[in-house]
Amino acid sequence: MASYKIHYKLSHANGTLVDEAWDEPLLFEIGDGQLDPCLEKCVLDAKLGELQTFLLSSSEAFGDSFDEAFQVMQRSDFPADIKLELDAAVEFNTPAGDAYVGCIDSIDGEAIRVNFNHPLAGADVSFQVQILNINQ
Repeated sequence: MASYKIHYKLSHANGTLVDEAWDEPLLFEIGDGQLDPCLEKCVLDAKLGELQTFLLSSSEAFGDSFDEAFQVMQRSDFPADIKLELDAAVEFNTPAGDAYVGCIDSIDGEAIRVNFNHPLAGADVSFQVQILNINQ
């Protein structure tokens, strides 16, 4: 499988930088989990050596935000040593051992609303990429 060496910047449609590998290029293979599949598709469509910008709608990027992904939990459901604050990311483990990250959306007394959507769900994004090298 081919490995790619790229520079990239991922930005929210409002211009806020979300992630980048500009000073230190990213080396990855398609499907290795380092980039989301929607961004890998852009890399596959990009031309070697050219700086290109891909504008992705929320449905093309990280999907829509779903109300079902918001869960209200009780403060007692959280470990006592976790500081609960808005926008904090919290990792939860299922009985099967899978880990899920949720973001605290609201705090109302003992009721904590957690958003399990992808952090960029519902957002249009800009993905700027330059392929530096492809090793077949």
